[in-house]
Amino acid sequence: MRSISKLAALACLLILPTLAQTAPAKAPLADPAAYIASQFGPTFKPDPKIAPLFGDLDGDGREDIVLIGSSSMPLLSQEQFGFKVEDPYDGYFGTGNPRITSQFTLHFDGSSRCILIAFNWREPPSSKPNPKQPSKFVLINTPFESVSIVNLRLKKKNIQAIEALDRTTLHALVFWDGKHWHWSAQGMEGDESLRSVDHLTN
Repeated sequence: MRSISKLAALACLLILPTLAQTAPAKAPLADPAAYIASQFGPTFKPDPKIAPLFGDLDGDGREDIVLIGSSSMPLLSQEQFGFKVEDPYDGYFGTGNPRITSQFTLHFDGSSRCILIAFNWREPPSSKPNPKQPSKFVLINTPFESVSIVNLRLKKKNIQAIEALDRTTLHALVFWDGKHWHWSAQGMEGDESLRSVDHLTN
């Protein structure tokens, strides 16, 4: 009996690593439109041409989500739905106040596209969002035709960022510094500290 028990225990030890390796991956976002409506409000409509992206943009080890949507009134529901509107693109050039720059038109297709970001999106949202430390963001006026998640070397620290490729084939990086979002074109003078390391696959 003892030898049988030992064999059974040994078999369990051999099987457990296999089970760990074959654990199912986390389910993707099933309904981007419903998620955007519930987390950012009905004024935002998803862009079906660009699938949701996943990464760790704030460096806390938990998964964040990036979606592309459009809204002609991005500021309207930010208090109700607890997100913050930022304009890192115009901020780079000196005018980043969303109340002013939300009137600008940088997308030539009339879509008013935005980058929607939610930190730790798989966790239940807080019933009382903290306006001083928001976990959801809407980035307006960033020019792009496609976006991806990349690893980034920033001031000797490895982080993840959004890479935006615009119609002129300019590669720009949108990244979180712990307080605000920043836009920077790769190779621009003054941005030598930014190094795009490689693309991530989801």
